[in-house]
Amino acid sequence: MRGALWITFLFAIAVIVALFASSNGGHITIYFPPYRLDTSLNLFIASILGIFIVSLLAWRTFAAVLDLPKQAAAYRRKQRETRSIGFLSEAIEDIFAGRFSKALKSAEAATANSALAETAALLAARSAHRMNQFDVRDRWLLKIQSPEKRQAKLVATADMQMDAHDAEGALATIEQLQKGDARQLLVQRIALKANQQLKNWSEVLKLTHSLSKREALHPVVAQKYIQEAIAKLVQEKSTDHEALLRIWKTLPTESRKASKIALVMAQGLLSVSQYDVARGLVEESLDAQWDEALIDIYPKCVIPGTSNLSLAQKLESWMIKYPGEPALSLALARICLDQQLWGKAKSSLVGVIRDPKTKPPMKAAAHMAMAQLHESLNESAEAAGEYELAAKIYSKIVIDR
Repeated sequence: MRGALWITFLFAIAVIVALFASSNGGHITIYFPPYRLDTSLNLFIASILGIFIVSLLAWRTFAAVLDLPKQAAAYRRKQRETRSIGFLSEAIEDIFAGRFSKALKSAEAATANSALAETAALLAARSAHRMNQFDVRDRWLLKIQSPEKRQAKLVATADMQMDAHDAEGALATIEQLQKGDARQLLVQRIALKANQQLKNWSEVLKLTHSLSKREALHPVVAQKYIQEAIAKLVQEKSTDHEALLRIWKTLPTESRKASKIALVMAQGLLSVSQYDVARGLVEESLDAQWDEALIDIYPKCVIPGTSNLSLAQKLESWMIKYPGEPALSLALARICLDQQLWGKAKSSLVGVIRDPKTKPPMKAAAHMAMAQLHESLNESAEAAGEYELAAKIYSKIVIDR
C-alpha cells in the first residue's frame, strides 16, 4: 500500500514538472567575460538540481568511507556482545545441568562484555561454589562492585554461605541488606535455616510465623518448626514463667490450637506451676480437635489441693463431642480419685479396662489407677491383684517391642 502511494506521488510530481517545463519559455544568460552563455531556464534548473544531487551523493560516499573504521569497531563490538550473550546463556544452562566446570569457563568468557561482566561474575561464583572452590568463589564475588548488583551479590552470598553451613556468615551478610530486601522470601528462608543451625529459637519462631502468613511454608512444615522452637524455648525458660507466658502470647491462634504445640507449651507451664494458663490452652486445643496426649495431662491442670470438679464437667462435655474415647474415661477417673469420688472413679476405670478399643498402655494405666483406688480403701488384696495385672501388660508391651 505504501509503495503504491509513493508511485502515485512520483507520477503526480512528474506531471507537474512536465506542465511547468512545457509552458515555461524563460531563458537565462550567464556572463563570464569575455564569454557569454545563453540557456533556457528549464535546463538551468535541471543542471542545478543535478549538481546538487551529485554533490550530495559524493559527500555521503566520502563520509561513509571516513566512517568505515567506526562501523568496523561497532561491528566487532556487536560480535563480542553476541558471543558474550551466548556464553552467558551456556553458563546458565550448564549450572542447571550440573556441569559446573563448563559453566565456570563460559561465565569467565562472558565477562569480555563489560555490560555483562558482573552478571557473569555471579554465575562464575555460583559455579565455583558448587565445586567447593570457595577461594575462587570469593574472588569472583569481589569483582561485583556496582550498586545495581549489590542486592543480588548479597543474597547470592548468603545463600552460598548457608549452603556451606556458615550460618553466622549468612546472617552477617543478610544484615547488610536493606530492610525491604531482607523481607524477601528467599532471604527469610535463608535466615530461618541459619537461625535453626545456630539454635536461635526466638528468631526461628518469628521467621516461621512470617513465612506462614505469606504462605511460603507448607502448614505441616511450619507446625513442625514452631513445635521444635517452642520445645527448645520451653526447655531454656523452664524456670521463668513470665518468659513462657510471653512466648505463648506471641503465638497466633492457629498455632495455639495445634495439639502438639499446645502439649509442649502446657507441659512447660505446668513445670512452673501455671496451672490455670495450661488448662486454658489445653481446653482451647481440645475444643478444636481431639488429641489423646492432651487428655492425658489435663487432670494435672489444677492447683494441688483445690477442687477440680470443673475439669470433670469439661471432660463429660468432651465425652459427648468425642464419644467412645477411653482416654476421656481414664482422665475422669483420675480426677475422681483426687476428689475421693470412689464410685465414679471405679465405674470409669472398669469402662476403660473392658473397652475393646483401649490400647495396652492405657489399660495398664487403668489397672494402676484401680490399684491406687483399692489402696485408698484399704483393700490390699485387690490392690495387689491390680498391680499384678498392670505388670503383666507392661511386660508384654516390652516383649512385643
